[in-house]
Amino acid sequence: MNTKLLSISLLITILFAFSSCGNRSAKVKINEAKEQLPLSYAKGFSISKADKYTIVTVFNPWKEGAVYDKYYLVKSINIIVPEDGKKVIVPLKSLVSNSATHLEFLQMLGEIDKVTGVCSASFIYNPAILQRVKEGKTRDLGDSFNLDIENLLLLRPQAVMTSAYDAEDENTKKLAQTGLTVIYNIEWQEKSLLARAEWIKFVGAFFDKTDIADSLFQEVEQRYNNIKSKVMKIENKPSILSGQDFRGTWTMPAGKSFNAQLYREAGGRYFYENENTSGSISSTIEETLIRFSKADVWIGAQANSLKELGEIDEKYKLFKAYKERQVYNFNKRTTPAGGNDYWESAIARPDLLLADMIKVLHPTLLPEHEFFYIQKLK
Repeated sequence: MNTKLLSISLLITILFAFSSCGNRSAKVKINEAKEQLPLSYAKGFSISKADKYTIVTVFNPWKEGAVYDKYYLVKSINIIVPEDGKKVIVPLKSLVSNSATHLEFLQMLGEIDKVTGVCSASFIYNPAILQRVKEGKTRDLGDSFNLDIENLLLLRPQAVMTSAYDAEDENTKKLAQTGLTVIYNIEWQEKSLLARAEWIKFVGAFFDKTDIADSLFQEVEQRYNNIKSKVMKIENKPSILSGQDFRGTWTMPAGKSFNAQLYREAGGRYFYENENTSGSISSTIEETLIRFSKADVWIGAQANSLKELGEIDEKYKLFKAYKERQVYNFNKRTTPAGGNDYWESAIARPDLLLADMIKVLHPTLLPEHEFFYIQKLK
């Protein structure tokens, strides 16, 4: 009888021990972040390191203090991560990018060959991507707002990098329903040129290249600041007219936008530079004539010659910049199909963009610089 009781007691003890082990395993403490990677300008994301994973957090620019999405980057599928984010195995081996604004970051990081899908390939400038599309290595998935979900699923990419917006549209919902890992890149919401460029660190994290990305950004930052220093003591600041009328509306950058910042840091004067919003300002061509008819330089015209511009609207000929042939566009690096590198690589290379703008406003300050994105209308 005592032997039977001893056996039952021993069995209960063993079962309790196993149960306790299971509980301890279930309650293993998740590694907390130990190191925050420094960011100098970007406000839209953060990167921090724990023992077994990297935490990448994307903040919601439309709701102060809120998180838009969170990613736990691991090198093994077996690593346990918190449940408040997505587990992503890095480095990524394949990626679909639905915005051309991501491509230069990938090019600089040496990861352009990982892109297996893009949107609207005919409007892309990047030569490597266009060649991959031609060879069938990268698939064109159509309009980014109406993705070819069927072909996207056939590609089976490890992740899809996409822009994010304030409202969830049907396309975004469909993308979320695929079960694919969606990485939200919101660089376009940053308020400065260097802040947008710093998103290379965000992209680099998904390829386990945070150190390389940091080094690349520091090089861009140093060149940008060195170029900017050349105009700090300039007193003569030419005035700037920006953009062009489109169907009765002339849209220009607001005072806190990155374009207005570009004009200031290139040594220019801009009518809306003290306006306190970061979006855009709309007016009519008549209102623009009142405020900008005597502007010294016209930036961002949508024509390739003065003749073409004048034929679009005779009123354009009334601007001083037109009369004195000081009109410029951003069309130097384009493809016949409509790709424009200004909308791609300039985001990652603000140093080149700033040098171009200084060349427009103060040509003698950078005598050896040749326009990269900007060209003067013939």
